[in-house]
Amino acid sequence: MLARQRHRVILGMLDNQPSLRTMELAKLFDVTDETIRRDLEFLDSEGKLIRTHGGALRIERRSQMPLQERLKENQEAKQSIAKKALQYIKKGETIFLDASSTVLALAECLPDIRLTVITNAHDVVSPLLDKQNIEIITTGGRFDRTSHSYGGLTAMNMLKKFAIDKIFFSSGGMDMERGASDVAEIHAEFKENLIPLCAKRILLIDGSKLSVRAPRFFCPFELVDVMITDPTADQSIVDRLKTSGVNVI
Repeated sequence: MLARQRHRVILGMLDNQPSLRTMELAKLFDVTDETIRRDLEFLDSEGKLIRTHGGALRIERRSQMPLQERLKENQEAKQSIAKKALQYIKKGETIFLDASSTVLALAECLPDIRLTVITNAHDVVSPLLDKQNIEIITTGGRFDRTSHSYGGLTAMNMLKKFAIDKIFFSSGGMDMERGASDVAEIHAEFKENLIPLCAKRILLIDGSKLSVRAPRFFCPFELVDVMITDPTADQSIVDRLKTSGVNVI
């Protein structure tokens, strides 16, 4: 198969799934890993996909993708991450949950214990309604219909009034040099201003986003106390993060 034919097949596969692995593509096309790496590097240079360590991600304007659509992606990974995150939630704490599909999975499995949950995410409220011991505080502010989240100065000024024990947040990518990043400027700026206000910062991120750069960086490694990922994460990337001093579980 010619290179341009492989390129068409690869892009067609990315229409149906968010990520691809180099080794799997090499087996599919019966070529070497190096051949696939060259294919992915070419397609990345053409702006048709995002080359990552060990594979590739499709390009999509995630800031325009509704939250419920994002929730359908990597469901098992999100559930695995959410269950790990529960160990960091203690009775009596005040926690912040951001407007991401991974953090929404955490909200859905929170136990009904005495907690204060502050959120700028409209969809986080619903799974907490029947949990009578959880006090729910929403930020208010300018509503974004795509992400179902609140933001702007109104939301940020409200948050400055609270002592937040822990923030659970996600990101569109985690770069090995510059930390967490996101596609949407408005969401990245919001989290950039909020994270320093929180006593402990816990990043929830699935394996497909490791070693990925989204356009807007908002949180360097030194501000992340714990990074929680899932079993699909590339172990070599996890090892590099740990060597850099990041507490990855």
